[in-house]
Amino acid sequence: MRRLQWRTSKSRLFFAVFIMLVAFTGALAIRYYAVEPILLQDTAMQPRIKKGSLIWVCKLPQCIDKATFGEIVWARQPNNETLVRKIIGYPGDTIEISDKGRIKTKQKRFMWRGEDSFIETRKFYVPRQGDTLLLSTLNDVEEDYILRLMNEQGLPITIKSTLWQGNREISIERIGSTKLGHRLVSLKELDVLPWQDRRLIEMQIRQAEPGNAPIKIKRQFFIEGDSVPMDTFIVASDNYYLACEQGNHCVDSRELGFFTKERILGRYIKQPDIVKQFVLKKAQEFQKTFFPIKKKEVAEDAPQETPKEEPKKDKNEVEVIKVEVDENGKPQPIHDIKTNNGPERVQQIKRPHAIKAIDPIKEPTKGQKK
Repeated sequence: MRRLQWRTSKSRLFFAVFIMLVAFTGALAIRYYAVEPILLQDTAMQPRIKKGSLIWVCKLPQCIDKATFGEIVWARQPNNETLVRKIIGYPGDTIEISDKGRIKTKQKRFMWRGEDSFIETRKFYVPRQGDTLLLSTLNDVEEDYILRLMNEQGLPITIKSTLWQGNREISIERIGSTKLGHRLVSLKELDVLPWQDRRLIEMQIRQAEPGNAPIKIKRQFFIEGDSVPMDTFIVASDNYYLACEQGNHCVDSRELGFFTKERILGRYIKQPDIVKQFVLKKAQEFQKTFFPIKKKEVAEDAPQETPKEEPKKDKNEVEVIKVEVDENGKPQPIHDIKTNNGPERVQQIKRPHAIKAIDPIKEPTKGQKK
């Protein structure tokens, strides 16, 4: 009676609507806080992911923490635009990229076909949180990457560039006679030129200046208002090195530098398993609540039937079958059996359960003993 009242009551309807609202709210929360669909607008990840593909990324912290080498992540650039790239460098890794596209990392060595950003082989360190970097030991690539981290942390940095030939400082004005492409280099832009352009300037001066000593453009970093150059820099967050599948015509860490952990927005997942598991769980709860599986009720006074046990067959037991034989005593095929012509002549033969050829027992002829 109580079950009937519950099934027909308004409380059950209200409870069902409440469960549906909770499930809908949970799905929306997962959509905006756990997973998000991303439409790829470029060809940077081809052939792995084609342009125009819709992918799903997991934005939960545990998804980002579990990202492994070569996995695809969704990240934010310094200009707040987003991109989808793969991880080839972790915090604490040392990466070497040659001018021929050979990549050496802690996890893997591979060939980056079409790579055209590194005009010379360089090795650099991917810093992790808490690292103290000695600025005087950084190479030109690392200087560019660390300078971007300083700007990201909001440090008011000023740069002073000097020109050296071996251990001797020469006039910085010498740079004004060099060219990048078809234009002369301005001293105002020297401080912020990428390492590839500075290297080309050094090579031009090296060809024009007498002597065998190498030419080097050195930079010093100052905090605004302080005349003492910075010696060290403390890294505030873990950093990652992101790259495209394509080696050229693609923007990644080669131009943008390291990506801090805060700029990693999510990790690519082949299927939104979190949403799938949540929906299945809510569907099972709804089914158990409103459509429970009915079990067959048995009266207490009703006699319970005991299951019949099938007799076990002995291996030595034989089975009696009937085979029809003709007038000569030979077994007759089933399709040749005739029941309308004369009396049936049937003999009983015995055979074991094992598959064996069956020979009919002939009738004893006259003169033979039965």
